[in-house]
Amino acid sequence: MRKTLLMMTASLAAMAAPAFAQAVPAEVEAASPEDAEQAGGIGVIVVTAQRRAQNVQDVPIAIAAIGGEGLQEAGVRDPRDLTLLVPSLSMQAGTAATTTSLFIRGVGIGDFNSNTTGAVGVYVDDVFLGANAGKLFNIFDSEGIEVLKGPQGTLYGRNTTAGAIRFSSRKPTNELTMNASLLYGRFDEVHLEAGVGGPIVKDVLKVRVAGLYNRRDGTTLNRVTGNHVNDIDIWAARGIVDFTPSASALLRLSVHGGANRGGARQFQHRGQGIDFFGNPAFLPDGTPLDGLGYADTDDDIYAGDYDIEGQERVDVFGASLTGEFNIGDLTLTSISAYEKVNRSTIEDTDTSPNDIINALYKDRPRQFSQELRLASGTGDRISWIVGGYYFHDKLTTASYYDLLRDLRDPTAPMNGFDPANSIGLLRYPYEQKTTSLAAFGQADIKLTDRLTATLGLRYSTDKIKFDFSSFFDEEGFIVPLVDINDSRRFKDLSWRAALAWQGDNILLYASASKGYNSGGFAGGAATDPLQLQPFGSEKLFAYEAGFKSDLFDRRLRFNASAFYYDYRDLQVFVFDTSATVPVQRKLNAGNARILGFEAEVTAKPVEPLELFVAASILDSEYKDFSGLAGSDFDGNKLVNAPSLALSAGATLTLPVGENGTVRAHVDTSYSSKIYLYPDNLPGNAVGEHAQLNARLAYKPDGKFEIALWGKNLTGTKYLTALFPVITQDQLNYNDPKTYGVQVSFSF
Repeated sequence: MRKTLLMMTASLAAMAAPAFAQAVPAEVEAASPEDAEQAGGIGVIVVTAQRRAQNVQDVPIAIAAIGGEGLQEAGVRDPRDLTLLVPSLSMQAGTAATTTSLFIRGVGIGDFNSNTTGAVGVYVDDVFLGANAGKLFNIFDSEGIEVLKGPQGTLYGRNTTAGAIRFSSRKPTNELTMNASLLYGRFDEVHLEAGVGGPIVKDVLKVRVAGLYNRRDGTTLNRVTGNHVNDIDIWAARGIVDFTPSASALLRLSVHGGANRGGARQFQHRGQGIDFFGNPAFLPDGTPLDGLGYADTDDDIYAGDYDIEGQERVDVFGASLTGEFNIGDLTLTSISAYEKVNRSTIEDTDTSPNDIINALYKDRPRQFSQELRLASGTGDRISWIVGGYYFHDKLTTASYYDLLRDLRDPTAPMNGFDPANSIGLLRYPYEQKTTSLAAFGQADIKLTDRLTATLGLRYSTDKIKFDFSSFFDEEGFIVPLVDINDSRRFKDLSWRAALAWQGDNILLYASASKGYNSGGFAGGAATDPLQLQPFGSEKLFAYEAGFKSDLFDRRLRFNASAFYYDYRDLQVFVFDTSATVPVQRKLNAGNARILGFEAEVTAKPVEPLELFVAASILDSEYKDFSGLAGSDFDGNKLVNAPSLALSAGATLTLPVGENGTVRAHVDTSYSSKIYLYPDNLPGNAVGEHAQLNARLAYKPDGKFEIALWGKNLTGTKYLTALFPVITQDQLNYNDPKTYGVQVSFSF
């Protein structure tokens, strides 16, 4: 594999000569008069990844940046869609419509439970979002998205090992602006997004209000009822008020809310080929059955037999107050934020017409965070940022599983309630409180006019209190199982050191950094205290070198990086299937290593045409991982770590008439085979797959636009998640082919 990796690295480097472009142009602006003179070239992308406005080509970090117009053109509506544009970003769908697990460069964890923060930090307007179910409501009226790859331990709120995704909403301006977009598509999808903003008192008080409504009929037929499930029904809104009492002060209040009233995920069914007595159970053609002899045999992943049509009820509210104050050459920033989510999901867990297992997931996370930063000016040889961060989260859950109801004997006492054989209502309520404190600092030191050293440190402490109980419950008859009240404190020192050399059109950089993700407690159903043993913190030591270049009067942009990850005590989420009821486990898997290479090539060979290609190559393996029941996973690939992932496409813009334009965009993505669990079993693998998306737009006057669009035009089908349950597996697949029309305007 390493020889193959080196050969592909050389091949991708040779691709710099042809004309290709970065995934979907990000929001741009001229950074200098020289840039303005090169207006025919690739635009300058401005990011704030290091808490300062910088040209992305001057930042010694691997970043994928996509602007607001680019998000609309690519049909990006939540973090899951970003995986089609950023090859190193992958996802694993959760058990609910509004949850997902994100991975960057093969680093992440596929735990869908409510108390999981994950290895990828998600930020909206610099506010970290902790609740899984609350991360998909804020991605509208967007200025752009930045995907920061690798540990971001020295500058970001909750330290994460994989990286960070930063969403920025559109802010109020001193001029009246308005934009709206109405999309209609297959399955009667309606997606309406609009925003309006402007001055209340010029230069003193500005406001912007934006909203989103998205509904879609179900894409999956329930053959039991004739209804279509996996429908969407979401709304969200945001209001931002900027108060500028003087030239040196800004206060920004942001309030947002939203709700999901759509369907819960309805999965596909796959029997495990075993009955409830441990005997083989197969159809004559070899199709595996579940414990009650059912199999879904039509090979249609958009149809199933469901006795329960699950529903999801999610309500989200949040507010933040940001203050920026200029004190001489210093800038003081304060961000106070509050977020709450109420979630209730009813799920047909067994994905069959039988009543083997169904679930209610109910949780209420509440979080408060406070960040303070003091930053120097950028004119001196040393520029620095220091700060502190406080985060408190309280999560209350009241979830349960209704187990094996079809096996109950209604003539027996308590209607056949039998906890000894896992027949009954298994409740597992718990409360978890997390308190995090951190102090951090980073300095850029100009060793020469072209050579800059970066040094950063962060000390973090996380205290987690966990109060868990589980019991079988039937009409008030209680059989207690587990009762745990425990707490743990985790501490760590993260750091970053980098050197960057800035030439006229090129940046060379090398860095070493350490990231940290705190330990904690598993949040799934448990019938044995051993399942709730705390797991430790994971640490990632990252070593990276790369370059960023703008060539041929900024007609060609070629960025590349190579990295090595020393991944220690990594956290993994697995299922122990040795018992009748699969048991969730979260534990430390020992060590792993990841060797990778990435390249992004962007070009504008002629004025109307932009082309792009981006590639990610990973060679990953567990180095020291003894799995459950003595199994040995050493040498296996990490989960959600494709050996090769690609994104590519083109945009052609042609004038029509005096002021009109026609814009044609097409993009495609590819991923090689990945594994969903550390065992690397063929049945737990996602085969290689590719998708094709396209958009054709006509803009007659620069303000109004009408477009035809299509996503997954080839109708590609692939797994996005797999979870074992009682004698069957639930399989989650991607959305089918969709297409439609979109009308937009702005002024």
